[in-house]
Formats: sequence, C-alpha cells, structure tokens
Amino acid sequence: MELNGPNRTFSPWKRRRPEYKGSHLITRHSFFEEFDRDIYANMDLDIDTKRAALKVSASVVSLVSLTGGKPFFMGSGTIIESEEVDGTHLSTILTSASLLRSTPESDALPGDIKIDVYLSEGKFLEGQVFSYDFHYNIAAIRIKTELALPSATLRILDDSISAVPSAISESFQLRPHSDVFNLCPGDMVVAVGRYFEKPNDLMSAPGKFSLDCIKFDCKELFRTNCQISKCGIGGPLVNRYGEVIGVNFYDSLCTPFLPINIVVKCLEHFKIYGRFCRPWLGMEMTNLHAGSLGILDKIKQKFPNISKGVLVEEVIEGSPAECSGICSGDVIIQCGNKDVRSFLEFYGMMLEQTGEFVELVVVRETSGQRLQITVTANETRPDKFYRWPLPEKREVCVGCIR
Repeated sequence: MELNGPNRTFSPWKRRRPEYKGSHLITRHSFFEEFDRDIYANMDLDIDTKRAALKVSASVVSLVSLTGGKPFFMGSGTIIESEEVDGTHLSTILTSASLLRSTPESDALPGDIKIDVYLSEGKFLEGQVFSYDFHYNIAAIRIKTELALPSATLRILDDSISAVPSAISESFQLRPHSDVFNLCPGDMVVAVGRYFEKPNDLMSAPGKFSLDCIKFDCKELFRTNCQISKCGIGGPLVNRYGEVIGVNFYDSLCTPFLPINIVVKCLEHFKIYGRFCRPWLGMEMTNLHAGSLGILDKIKQKFPNISKGVLVEEVIEGSPAECSGICSGDVIIQCGNKDVRSFLEFYGMMLEQTGEFVELVVVRETSGQRLQITVTANETRPDKFYRWPLPEKREVCVGCIR
C-alpha cells in the first residue's frame, strides 16, 4: 500500500494523510518547515524514535542569533552542563558556530551579536557566547537561571570494529550504562532539534549511521542518512537510548555530525588552556574496517594478526605525515606504545598531543614491514582551518522570533 506519491511505502504509524496543494505535498511533519515538505521520513515516527527524542528533549533548546536587532541565523543546541555559581545556576549549551558566523570566510564575531535562547517550555532567555571554534564549527553558549536545568547525557563513541572473519560474531553494541557506545554502520540514530517559532516544537529525524563519504572539508565528520531542516543545525545526534553522541550539521542529502568525543576534548582543553586544540598531520584516515575488500585482503595475507587500526588513505605533500615517512596505504596500529583500535581513538590521542612529537607504529602492506615512525602533531594554522559553507539565507519574520 502506498501514499499518494511515487514509491512511498505505507507506514503503520501514520495518523493522517498528507494534504496536496497543486503538485506540492504540504505536511506538518516533525520539522515543520515548508522547504522540508518532501521529507517523508520524518512524517511518521516509530516508538523507538520517539523514546530516544523524548529522553533528551528537556535539554534541547532553540537558538537565534541577532545583529542590529535582526535575526541572521537560527539553530538548535543541547544543554550539556549546569553548575551553581553564587546562588545562580549557569548552564552551558553546545551548538554550531554557524550561529555566530555571518560569512563562511569570517573568523570573528559580529560586535553587536546577541543570542536568544528558547527552552523546551518556550521560555526566553538571553545567552552569552562562552567559547567558539570556527575550525570544528562548534560553540558554547551560557545562560543563567534561578533553577537548575536538565543536562543531556553524553556518550563517548567507540568506532572500533574488527576486520577479521573470526570476530564477525562478536556483540559490538554495548549497554547504555557502559562508559562508551559502540557505533556500527546501520545502527539507528536520531537527529533532534527545536523549532525557533512558538510553540518551539521538538523536532526529530530518524536515520542510520553510514560509512559513506561526505564532501565537507572537516574530515573528522561522520555521517547519517537523517534528513533535517536547517534550524536543526547544532542540535544533538542521539543513539537509541537518547544519549548525545554528536553535533548535527546540515547537508541537503544527509546529516554530517561531529562525534562527541572530539567536542568534549576540545571544550576540556579550552577550559584548561583558554584555547582549542587543533592537530594537523596532513593525512586523510579512516577505520581499517572501512577499507575496500581488496585492501583488507592484502593486509590480512601479510599481517594475519592485524584486525583493527587506522588506514591512511591520502598523505598531503609537504605535511608532517609525509616528512615523517608515512605513506598512503599504511595502517597505524600503535601510538605512544598504546594500541590504536579506531580512528576516533587515534584522533583523541592527537588532540592530547598537539604540538608534540608522537611515536607511531605502522604496517606497510606494499613491503610487508612493521615500521616505527616519529611524526609531529602540528597545530593547525588559521589559513588551514576547515571551511564550513553556510546554508542559503532565508527570510525570517522578526515578529515571529519573540
């Protein structure tokens, strides 16, 4: 049974049929925006999606930035921390730095920027910019309240999966009370946000984690096939338990997200040193299990005991990686005498050792060698910051914001 459209499968969760106006489908689905009227996936939410979204809903806020009294960007955010200071509760909201950037080339805040924050019940508060990083496109906004606000549960990701056949039957999914959450391709995830107009409805878009490549400059981004609206930028990506595992960004075909592992380490570094850590090795990497079958076959033949690691896909000319002797096709298996199981684990080590010499052990399929290599984890210069294209601007009724 199909909806009144091509190849639209009937959903058992359907409560009302879409309305047609001419040749366009008009629907009040979970993201409510007219330019999202063709996102069928968000029209009917199953119970698992609802449960995951509701688990984090009290911590999800709507954000609108203004300059000259006029809004120029709106997005979503997540309350990740709340503390009491001199009798006042101070909450930190994690979001996208796109909220603060007027142009993709700008690396400075507008002088008169203001942040409007709308809580889950629609209450309005003024936010203050606490920290931001245009390289990773993340920002922290702070608000003051009389009562403590609920903070979301953050769950560090483990993206390690064994590439050897004997491990196929392993149970990768850890329980929600574990310290980490093992994310595998095909796992259910939910992108969550909050709409910027009253009644500030909760928004959710279900999807699955994917290994497909994405076109953004930021190579640390992961991808889901969730389809969100632009006001969902900066909102949380949650697992089936409603735990925050990443920050959402916008693309017309998918939802890229920055894993919470990187966000947490960056914010911790900022609190200690007053700046963000941005390592640059000059190579593109992926998990070993994400390599092509041909590459995995060659590595297995020469290194039968290697089942996890980081595959070097490309080395940039003149980079620290090239100068150290790392080659495309190498597999990084150790860093500072610690085994490297996955990309996120390795990148976390680099975040902690930015600006230092790092000892690596790599295996080279072309020669069958196991090599010790010293590489410098350079700090990324401003001219090498990732570029984050802003979504096309849209007209917003100023009277609808407050």
